[in-house]
Amino acid sequence: VDLLAKKELDPTGKQLEELDLHAMEEALCASPLIRNSECYQTLDGHVVVEVECRRPILRVMANGGDSYYLDEEGEVIERIAKAVYVPVATGYITRDFAKKELLELALYLQGNELWNAQIEQIHVVAPEQIELYPRIGKHVIELGSTENFRNKLNRLRIFYQEGLERVGWNKYKTISLAYDDQIVCTKEHNKKTK
Repeated sequence: VDLLAKKELDPTGKQLEELDLHAMEEALCASPLIRNSECYQTLDGHVVVEVECRRPILRVMANGGDSYYLDEEGEVIERIAKAVYVPVATGYITRDFAKKELLELALYLQGNELWNAQIEQIHVVAPEQIELYPRIGKHVIELGSTENFRNKLNRLRIFYQEGLERVGWNKYKTISLAYDDQIVCTKEHNKKTK
């Protein structure tokens, strides 16, 4: 209703003859968060406004200042007025790389209960060197490239269940999934001061 009110198209309290349904649809679709809208009159004289929203799944904050959201279809959403809690992708990211490589990874993370809760940041050091930052634990997950990321994350899930649960979430500085069929960990070294 706020979008329509700004364009003086709010249907509240107006007669049907006063409404421009096409202009209402256009005003709604001008919002970066609306994919499609349909405004129509029912047989009993009511006005129906249907809106299909775009769903942000990844916030990209690339080196060089390019900042935007991607929706589930890879469409860029330039601005969002309110905070949206989705994983953040940082680093050396072109829009093409984000739409092709990172979108599939972000969709998978969001669709998986464990990874949706655990991964809060994707950092792109280079296209073949992607790091994931978890919410729990001090370690960095070195994914490598996005190639076979489902298998890599499945190995990590098993490692979390069978390894980290026993030794603790802060034992390792890095957990690398970049190598085929293995996980390579670097221990966290505690520095003692005198």
